[in-house]
Amino acid sequence: MNFDFIPAWANVIAQFEGFNSPGTRPARNNNPGDLKYLGQAGAVGADSGGFAVFPDPVTGFQALYRQLQKYVTDFPNFTILEIMAHYLGQVTPTVNAQGDAFTYAAAVASGLGVDISTTLGQLASGPPTQPTQPTQPAPIVTGAPDTGLVDTSTIDTAQLQPLAQFSTTELIAGIAVLAAIAYFAWSR
Repeated sequence: MNFDFIPAWANVIAQFEGFNSPGTRPARNNNPGDLKYLGQAGAVGADSGGFAVFPDPVTGFQALYRQLQKYVTDFPNFTILEIMAHYLGQVTPTVNAQGDAFTYAAAVASGLGVDISTTLGQLASGPPTQPTQPTQPAPIVTGAPDTGLVDTSTIDTAQLQPLAQFSTTELIAGIAVLAAIAYFAWSR
């Protein structure tokens, strides 16, 4: 099995869990995956909420890598959506107090350059498939050909104005709903 995608997956999880934001539980606990304490190797115990505490970020990332590798080995037929629901402790993908499996899966899939319906076995069988390219590539900022930055002078901002009335959370929730609809329509 090819586990080369595990660090990228772990980095998306760390970002999603707030590990890079000072003062958050994952940052305080050196726990980038916000893993519950289950006696993980390297953990020094649990916080009052039952989350693992690691002595340093490297040890925390190592625990997250091991957990993700175990998922790939134990659940190769799970899609990214299904495994992220499982990661959140959900039986089936949903939005509840444990989290939003759809938004989480969309973030992971985006970070890995695949679709939420990609299985762990597909990821482990080789290089991830590239996301579908737009029919017309976005223009690149002059002087920075490899950055992938979009030249914003080509964007019609009048079309963006209606989105200004929504909060970031509302926009993300809307995107998650659209992703779920697309997933279920595609999987039929």
